[in-house]
Amino acid sequence: MTTASAHRGATRRLGTSLLGALLAAAVAASPASAQPLQLPAARSTAAAAQAQEASDDIESREPDGARRFLRDVGSDFKHFFSIDTAEWLGVGGAAALAVHPADDELRDETQKPGESTTLGGGAQYGAFYVQVPLAVAWWAIGHSKGSENGASAGRDLLRAQISAGSWTYALKYATNRTRPNGDPRSFPSGHASATFATATVLEQHCGWKLGLPAFAAATYTGISRITDNKHWASDVVFGAFIGVASGRTVTLRLRSEKVALAPWAVPGGFGLLLSAGG
Repeated sequence: MTTASAHRGATRRLGTSLLGALLAAAVAASPASAQPLQLPAARSTAAAAQAQEASDDIESREPDGARRFLRDVGSDFKHFFSIDTAEWLGVGGAAALAVHPADDELRDETQKPGESTTLGGGAQYGAFYVQVPLAVAWWAIGHSKGSENGASAGRDLLRAQISAGSWTYALKYATNRTRPNGDPRSFPSGHASATFATATVLEQHCGWKLGLPAFAAATYTGISRITDNKHWASDVVFGAFIGVASGRTVTLRLRSEKVALAPWAVPGGFGLLLSAGG
């Protein structure tokens, strides 16, 4: 094996390891006791009151329902500036910086002349025009069936999309990084932030039954943006952490836990593992 081939192989393993660590970090910060479409039972009185207030907002047919939703969206922007978010984005930034030197080689590894490297479905699933209607539909179906928990999950899905999209596009225009295909506004990946926001909200509300496949779909979508030559790997990594931070911000009332950070050795490199417990 030549030195160049060995280096490319190591780079590929590093990229895969970091993406794997990203998925592990995202799903690790979850209340293990969560049940499908049920709010976690263990929470403080204040948190329970907040959850009940949110449910009342969802079920309300009063004319000020839209104002209440906008008020909560405004609250999400305020709560995004928190220690929890700083920890997640700090780790995300470190991970993006770690993979950044390998961006070019990872792109080269996934772009084979004469071969199609497109991963079908990722571009469509991660688009805001899919994620936002999905959230609205979840909210509407939950409300129509009289399920406060289902409607609450849908409402949080929509709030997470608003948060993730806002911060993602603020950074896109601020950095204006050139995409690997030459287009503008590469950093961070909006598809990654949107899908990881959805996955985080579903995991917080519904537990592993929906959280695990949602995170798998988000990871697939993120990788597809690299193989489709739409994003650098570091764009995807940081976008995913924006999505997780946004999802955690809108579901703040559902948990009371501490976050721990530890290094994690993986084949071909290293990762960072975040864990949380009540």
